[in-house]
Amino acid sequence: MNGVRPWRSLRVRLIASVVLVEVIMLSLLVWHNLGVIREAHADRLHDTATSMLQQITATAGSYLVEVDYASLEEYLRNIARHPELAYLVVTDRNGHTALSQGNPPAGPAPTPDAHPLAADDGRYDVQADIVFGDRPMGRVLMGLSLAQMEQAIADARDRSIAIAGAEIVLSILVTVLIGVHLTRRLGRLARAAQQVGAGDYDTEVPTGPADEVGMTAAAFNRMVKEVSQRTRRLQEALARERVIEETAIDGMITYGEDTRIRSSNPAMCELFGFDGQALSGQPASLLLDGEPDPGFWTRPTGRRREARGRRRDGSVFPLEVYVGRVEIHGEPLYAATLHDITERKQAETECKTLLEGNRFLIHKSLAVQEEERRHLARELHDELGQCMTAIQADAELIRETAGRDNPRIAASAGAILDISSRMYDAVHAMMRRLRPTVLDDLGLVAALEEAIGDWRARHPGIACELVTHGPLDDLGESVNISLYRIVQECLTNVARHAQADRVHIELMADGEIRLEVRDNGRGLEPGRPRRRGLGLLGIRERVEALGGRLEIDSTPGEGTCVKVSLPGKHPPQTGGRERP
Repeated sequence: MNGVRPWRSLRVRLIASVVLVEVIMLSLLVWHNLGVIREAHADRLHDTATSMLQQITATAGSYLVEVDYASLEEYLRNIARHPELAYLVVTDRNGHTALSQGNPPAGPAPTPDAHPLAADDGRYDVQADIVFGDRPMGRVLMGLSLAQMEQAIADARDRSIAIAGAEIVLSILVTVLIGVHLTRRLGRLARAAQQVGAGDYDTEVPTGPADEVGMTAAAFNRMVKEVSQRTRRLQEALARERVIEETAIDGMITYGEDTRIRSSNPAMCELFGFDGQALSGQPASLLLDGEPDPGFWTRPTGRRREARGRRRDGSVFPLEVYVGRVEIHGEPLYAATLHDITERKQAETECKTLLEGNRFLIHKSLAVQEEERRHLARELHDELGQCMTAIQADAELIRETAGRDNPRIAASAGAILDISSRMYDAVHAMMRRLRPTVLDDLGLVAALEEAIGDWRARHPGIACELVTHGPLDDLGESVNISLYRIVQECLTNVARHAQADRVHIELMADGEIRLEVRDNGRGLEPGRPRRRGLGLLGIRERVEALGGRLEIDSTPGEGTCVKVSLPGKHPPQTGGRERP
């Protein structure tokens, strides 16, 4: 085919591939056959040697007993006529040579070979004892030449190579014939594709037989017709897009590398207050308020960018700009879409105001909640605590007055004392949960240790430890109560959801205040929606109220870690001290 290098031709690659596969397959087959032939000849020689040794040892024993060496020599001479026998030696029981045939090796007897393939001196040496009536009579030493076996193997190799060569030549001839027939039709397809690529859509390829190439040619002809039809439809679509551009509600402009406007739709003129084609030839920077960065109009965007537009009357408004770029005959052409987002910005401002108000209400509700808890704890201590103390005093007096005179009254008084003591303990536990007095009296660390001790008593199967670093005595009331509530909520989540057996709490102050609560539970599954509880929301709001950061790290099966970071200094919040 024209313009195609020979080594890149489909015909050459097809023939070379088939020949390469054929050569590899035949080489493997010849190699395997040679191995089989070699092992077969070696096994035959081994079986021959074994059979001859068995025959000689069975016959020579009787001649040695009768000391009939003449008959033994005649017997051995007949065996020595075997074409592969190199030597044959019969020794007596003392190891002296009694008779020999062929060319036995000089010196000591050679070491027997385990198999013909193991022989390395061109001779297969074997030995066997001569036994007659369970009495050793001597030994037979025999050597078989490997020359005949090697010659048979070489002949088999030559025949295999000749057959393989003939098959390769035949394969090349058949492959060339088939390849020429196929690639001739494919060449016509390639030339037709080049003509279509040059813009000639009237090209048609003869289909020929209804085989794969014929079906490809028919599909090519249908494709060319479809491309021709689509080209006409594309031209019509461009005309329709022009209509859409002119009726779009967003402003659209096109411009070149110099950013001077080439065309604009009516919506652009209406958006910026220009008449007709007044924007043509003007720089695109005329549409923005201020000086944008140099590449603003020539840097395509994957998404819309916000900017501030300036109308002809000087008014400024927010807008979104999307820039696209195409190459036309090697020259870049840019298109920009400008969308007025004034209403959306107003809605965002209103949403932000509502969000800030909502957050203020949440923060205020947390402060009111803490104050209500403080007030309720104080009321429980002042009112119910005093009543419980009076009940206990009266019950003690009744028990002492009744004494032994009225055991039933004394028992009832004792029961009242027990019940009132349990109620007193329950009230004190409620007061600690509402507002731990130790937080106000002894500070944050002591309050956390007491809370963790109570939590451990309620959950003995979960180990919990607290580690503190740095000065934690003067953090301020707002920080103290927030950190205390955060630890409370984290421990509640661990007990309810984590399925953990160990919790580690670390609190430190070194310029900033950091709190970490880590458990070894099941963790949070990624992608799974979290429960709609108020625990994590309350933690987040408390942290944000103090200007801090909240991070939650969790890996399924490895636990969860809640990290809180707060600035080191906080303004005093006295509003929480006021009684409602």
